[in-house]
Amino acid sequence: MNEPQPIRRIPRFLIVLLWVLVAISAFATWNLKKQRDLAVEQIKSEEAASKQAKKDEKEDHTVELTPKEPIWPEEGIEDFSLTERSGSTVTKKDLLGKPWVACFVFTRCAGPCPRVSGQFYQLQKDLKDLDFKLVTITVDPKNDTPEVLTRYAESVGADPEKWLFLTGDQKEIFHLIEKSFLMPVQENTGPARKPGFEVIHTTNVMLVNKDGRVLGKYNAVNDEELAALRKAVRKEVEKDKPEAKKTETKEEKPDDTPKPAVTPPKAGMVSLSPLLFPIVSNMLTSATLTSALFAQTETEPPAVDEEIVVAEETVKEPSEVKTAPAWVMQLPALNAVLNSLATILLMVGYWFIRRGEKEKHKKTMLTAFGTSILFLGFYLLYHFALQSYTGNASRKFEGEGLIRPIYYFILITHVVLAAAVPILAWVTIRRGLKKQWEAHRRIAKITFPIWLYVSITGVVIYFMLYHLPGAA
Repeated sequence: MNEPQPIRRIPRFLIVLLWVLVAISAFATWNLKKQRDLAVEQIKSEEAASKQAKKDEKEDHTVELTPKEPIWPEEGIEDFSLTERSGSTVTKKDLLGKPWVACFVFTRCAGPCPRVSGQFYQLQKDLKDLDFKLVTITVDPKNDTPEVLTRYAESVGADPEKWLFLTGDQKEIFHLIEKSFLMPVQENTGPARKPGFEVIHTTNVMLVNKDGRVLGKYNAVNDEELAALRKAVRKEVEKDKPEAKKTETKEEKPDDTPKPAVTPPKAGMVSLSPLLFPIVSNMLTSATLTSALFAQTETEPPAVDEEIVVAEETVKEPSEVKTAPAWVMQLPALNAVLNSLATILLMVGYWFIRRGEKEKHKKTMLTAFGTSILFLGFYLLYHFALQSYTGNASRKFEGEGLIRPIYYFILITHVVLAAAVPILAWVTIRRGLKKQWEAHRRIAKITFPIWLYVSITGVVIYFMLYHLPGAA
């Protein structure tokens, strides 16, 4: 009589590793949810204060009816002396000569600071062809030493040649923010002082011209205002080179007397390439805008300066930004929770069958299968809704360096194996329900590790795509 073959066991170290991954994912999901709730509370309180301030201003009968001049002083910001993360001293004089954009954050912030730094990373990436500076000034200098800022700068992908991180004396920093940038900042005290919310500060970023004068403020959590900031930075940088443009245009225009050896250039195409190359490269992601620009260039070629303005306005128009409703943007987090739940159920189901508890194993695995089916429904709903509202069915991964090939390796293996999970899981469950035990065991040895890998990597992909620095 043939003896039944023993079931091949999964190595214990692999089981322990998978449980550790599940615990980390669950803790990270809970922590991010807690941080998001705190951030939402802070943003709501800031919005309420802003609405109240506007209401008070409307009730004030002394308000002038004529347009006000810029509120920032004509002479520019006050002089300052702060320490850069590299250890060098940076003053106002060091930043004169080119435009710069300033933001105010701190490294242990659990509120909107990561979003602000993510927007700065995007500015660095989108406007890498322009000669300007990004300046992050910490509002928590007691904790944010140059060493701490160095680690933080590396985590957000900051280019040390373009993006400065400044720290120094807290009184000097607060005085600079309040008196020169005219923005609120104060240290949190009392019950409101929670970990990650030690300092109350603005989410506005400030555009400063080459003479050290503040030109405007832009809310870093507002995509439309950030689009306007990109346009303003480009305009400010290009404003320093008007004479060079005119000289180049005059030199390339044909003389009144015809010269056979020289072919005059077409109108509107004289010096456009070096100026519009970065714009066109950004427009490649939008077929509608690209075709509109080329149609205008080919059919109505105006003067060079006018065409540059039209092209910039076409690309950077804030009203073109399409966003999905809040419920759509919450679906990825929900899918991550479902994947985490499926992972836990799979591990519990495996534990039950190892103990010989077949009925509990059956119920747990059927629940895991139902959870995965529910995940699949919400996954398809998310991508369908994203396509409907924004025109893009997926989110682009913004990570740079070594993390990029790691992400795509995990993503590709996840997608390929995920396509097989529904079939494998259904066949395995069907054989188990029919009590075809030998056939069930054979297919389960293949299905279980694949199903578990897909569930865990689904959570990993979520965190890499939505919560790595620069992903906001």
